[in-house]
Amino acid sequence: MNLYRAPPFLSPPMAAAYASLLSVARSLREILKLEKYIDPLHREKNVSLKEKVDFIVAFLEDFSDKYHERLGREGNGIIKAAYEAQDFMDSYHCSVSTIDDDGISEESDLNLDRDLTMASERIGFIWEETMKMNNGDTEKDRRSVSYSFPVDRSSTVQATARKVVVGFDDDLLAIKERLYEDSAKLQIIPVVGMGGIGKTTLARKAYDDSILSQYFDKCAWITVSQEYQRREVLSRLLKSLENEQSNENEAELAKLVYQSLFGRRYLIVIDDIWSTKAWDDFKMAFPDDGSGSRILLTTRLLDVASHARSSDAPVHQMNGLNNDQSWKLLQESVFEQQSCPLELVEVGKKIAENCKGLPLTIVVVAGLILSSGNVMREEVWENVSENISSKEPTIALQCSKILCFSYDWLPLPLKPCFLYIAAFPEDSEIDVSKLIKLWVAEGFLKPNHQSKCLEDVGERYLEDLVSRNLLLVSKKGPDGKLETVGIHDMLREICITKAEEEGLLYHVSSKTNSGTEFVENPYRRLRIHCTKDFHEWKILDSSVRSVLLFFEFEKYKRPRIDLRSRHVGVLDASQVTWPKLPHVISTFVNLRYLRIRKVLQSTI
Repeated sequence: MNLYRAPPFLSPPMAAAYASLLSVARSLREILKLEKYIDPLHREKNVSLKEKVDFIVAFLEDFSDKYHERLGREGNGIIKAAYEAQDFMDSYHCSVSTIDDDGISEESDLNLDRDLTMASERIGFIWEETMKMNNGDTEKDRRSVSYSFPVDRSSTVQATARKVVVGFDDDLLAIKERLYEDSAKLQIIPVVGMGGIGKTTLARKAYDDSILSQYFDKCAWITVSQEYQRREVLSRLLKSLENEQSNENEAELAKLVYQSLFGRRYLIVIDDIWSTKAWDDFKMAFPDDGSGSRILLTTRLLDVASHARSSDAPVHQMNGLNNDQSWKLLQESVFEQQSCPLELVEVGKKIAENCKGLPLTIVVVAGLILSSGNVMREEVWENVSENISSKEPTIALQCSKILCFSYDWLPLPLKPCFLYIAAFPEDSEIDVSKLIKLWVAEGFLKPNHQSKCLEDVGERYLEDLVSRNLLLVSKKGPDGKLETVGIHDMLREICITKAEEEGLLYHVSSKTNSGTEFVENPYRRLRIHCTKDFHEWKILDSSVRSVLLFFEFEKYKRPRIDLRSRHVGVLDASQVTWPKLPHVISTFVNLRYLRIRKVLQSTI
């Protein structure tokens, strides 16, 4: 990939259309394997269709940045055609897959012919548009700019996992002094600052201090987030303290946590707390028994910090890095221990200054430069500098601009995969195996000359996103492979916004206290967050392909779901206990991923 061909800040929203075309290509590959049930004329049409789809996919991968203006003008038509082609091919695939040895009726044969003809028309429209844009571009040109994986995947992930910390020396010293000060009273130490400024990094540096485990009897780290369930957080805290899981209710869990901590000098880090109510929900679980215990709390909100702090203790306010510290962090993130070439110093300092002192934006920009494959190329740095030049009135808007730019500069194959992260709850540790299985089921991955195994392709995509500092390494296995990953809140917000803008994924939340929730809009993928008591979800549109359900599992043990689309390919209800498996699931011929927590009785 040639990073120096910089795309515009607002690239055309092609991720969802690209994902639909990948799904069409997958359906065609699978259909062509069903030789026994395919009419010879249909087979010929399918082969021709597959050739066109493969060309379109390759063209978008290679030239979507070059033709961004044209795609921007024609984008809506291409996206609509891609969606309709996917609908017709899914219908065709569903019908072909259910043909038995008795053959097919005349009516069904007519339906198959109609679906294939309509899909061919839609693909033909996109093919004609891409052929117009392709004039003058040779096959050789396409291969020269095609996205490929990083050459040394392990080194890029290892480098990214190595946290570069710059400019926190004074903050860290101040926090340590308060942690270890000679006071028997429980001290609440709030750290406040805007998103991306390094609150969690600072807390982690203090928490990982080698002296800490000798000074405190018990230590634990919990993340609360905007969307939290009190019982779940208390359960995680108890497991961290006692290494045991409990199925008790909230009151009993709070009591068990209190008993575990009573009489011990403890340190609890409460990361990413968003409301005074959240602090009030948990504070009674922490005994103030004169043992010299400490609670380190991070938040973006000053009123939360002021509400939680000990009456005689100040709030620790974090400030951004100065220009020298910003440049040092950028240098170390890109070059590690090597020095920056003199010809890049001036433009590098300009880039660092435009990051407005926020470590998150600096390391994301560093990942962007590293992904070019040639960090010594001055043109790469100049294009980055030009695209992130400071024109926004606030630091928050400038940070958002830089993060959006980092998304826009992603190779097209990575965009649907990155946006799909928005499906997972805030601050969750995302299981890598599950994530890759979902990518495969959604059709986001395709075999290539470097790897025929889709799971291996998924691992490479994931490692590329990590190397760009867009995803965080949460846990690695003994073999060094990624086991869980995370994402910063601000990047997740970009994911959610972009996913909805591009039509890839929509978030739906409970609106009524009970009864039935209706989802009628033509969404392809739904992430349903159930926050209130209810008994049934009715998803009425036939466009739905994926449904991911997230419930407060203690309350919602008997949901009912009415899905009208027979083309559902992904159903994740892993937080739900089903009294019986809904019969409608047996009609999902294209189902590729089904995850449920527990089924008491099957009706299939």
